Amino acid sequence: MRIFTNLAVFASAAVVFQAFFTPSSQFVQYKRNRIESTFLQSWRDYVSNGWDADVYRPLSKKGSYMYGSTEKPLGWIIVDSIDSMFLMYNSSAHHREEFKAEILRVEHWIKTKLDYDIDVSVSLFETTIRMLGGLLSAYYLSDLLGVGNSTLYLEKATDLADRMLPAFHHENAKIPYSSVNLHTGESRKNHVDMGSSSTAEFTTLQLEFKYLSAITGDVKYWKEVEKVYKPLYEENNLIDRYDGLVPIYTNPDTARFWGNNIRLGSRGDSFYEYLLKQYLQSDEHLYYELYRESIEGVKRHLISRSKPNGLVYIGEKENGLNGGLSSKMDHLVCFMGGLIAMGATEGWPITEARKQNFWDAEREEDWNLAQDLTYTCYQMYHQIPSGLSPEIVVFNDGLNGETGSWWQSREGDFFVKPADAHNLQRPETVESLMFLYHLTKDSKYRDWGWEIFQSFKIHSGVQCKYTDSECAYTCLKNVLANPPTRSDNVESFWYAETLKYLHLLFQDNVDLRSMVFNTEAHPFPVITPEQTQNGALLNTGWELA
Repeated sequence: MRIFTNLAVFASAAVVFQAFFTPSSQFVQYKRNRIESTFLQSWRDYVSNGWDADVYRPLSKKGSYMYGSTEKPLGWIIVDSIDSMFLMYNSSAHHREEFKAEILRVEHWIKTKLDYDIDVSVSLFETTIRMLGGLLSAYYLSDLLGVGNSTLYLEKATDLADRMLPAFHHENAKIPYSSVNLHTGESRKNHVDMGSSSTAEFTTLQLEFKYLSAITGDVKYWKEVEKVYKPLYEENNLIDRYDGLVPIYTNPDTARFWGNNIRLGSRGDSFYEYLLKQYLQSDEHLYYELYRESIEGVKRHLISRSKPNGLVYIGEKENGLNGGLSSKMDHLVCFMGGLIAMGATEGWPITEARKQNFWDAEREEDWNLAQDLTYTCYQMYHQIPSGLSPEIVVFNDGLNGETGSWWQSREGDFFVKPADAHNLQRPETVESLMFLYHLTKDSKYRDWGWEIFQSFKIHSGVQCKYTDSECAYTCLKNVLANPPTRSDNVESFWYAETLKYLHLLFQDNVDLRSMVFNTEAHPFPVITPEQTQNGALLNTGWELA
């Protein structure tokens, strides 16, 4: 039975709990329990020492608010974390009541403390994926599981979305500005890069605003976020000139690219992600066609193999499509294994996907690429002494030149520059492992994920024991040191993504056809034809010339 499905299927939360999760073995349940304990340890440290801070430093036990706010928090950690607690609550064999208590703690804080009438300018992108996404998924799961007041989350989400809409309303701009003041509605261009917006950022708003339209029946959210695509594609002749690949900066007034740097790391990554996921969310075939063009462009221009062992990686075109291929790859790119696997199978288990009418040689090629990329990203952990990946690696292409000060992996496949040796507890590799496991049921993906989790436990945890007692988890300055050196910061995506994806990796019966994860791992249910009045209310409102 599906892990997420239409709400009407279930008569009670008790039925939901029984139907969703049947542990395949005590050993799998043990591992899931250990991940839950780690979440609770880290969460309790935050509650005890940094509660309601948007930025928390777990070593010094200090916290602060985001974007210079001195009076009000945005809920950066709290709102980002709540749906992880819903999911763990729903499947936990040992911590169910503890998760419920924390969910209700968060709900009370949102009701009594969270107020988005804040006189600060926030990132439209970050606030959408973390705060709007977190509130909407909390609404969904609260309603589905019958825990707490789901209406509260929807009310806060709607208020926040309305405060961000002015970013779309500049008379002379074709795409939204990058920041918006939640009190005044004033929006501004990026203060660097000649005012250009990150291409990934304004194309990574759509899942959240479209879902809000679907559940409120208000089409304005859907219409605003889809407006960015027509000028982006047509002003740049994106398919014919760029083969579906995008430089990482765009001028918001003209919608034309600024600069030539093409990469799937920061500022480029989720452009590709949201093309596919809009198709999976709302069955809009135009977005699959655009995704298909982009993935073919990736295969044509950005794929290479390392020496000596032939690890498949996605490089960068720093000087445009006609420039050379850099073998630099951010850890951020490691989401691509899971994305390409979902693009090939559309969430069907691979044995079933190959029986579908859509399966063809192109998808088979994608499927093999997805597995290869996921293996490469695992090796970015496995070949590091600490077992934790650095932020960036440079693959050995045989042409790297001066690498004397760079660390080289034990198999020789990649280098790490000293400035790139930090680890921010990022989720992208375990995200791909989660998708590949549930599409294949191949236990190696669980084995790799458990190995990574153990490395986080050993090196990211500060004097933590295998108990549920409070203890801190923090980012690392240098994963190459023995032992790794720590930095004084915990990212909200440690709770929202990394531990969530690890937990989902060790759940059973996860049906990837019934929900879509946003880029911050917040799950939304697939939008049904009934919610769109069979397309009369919400549908694709544009096409390419």
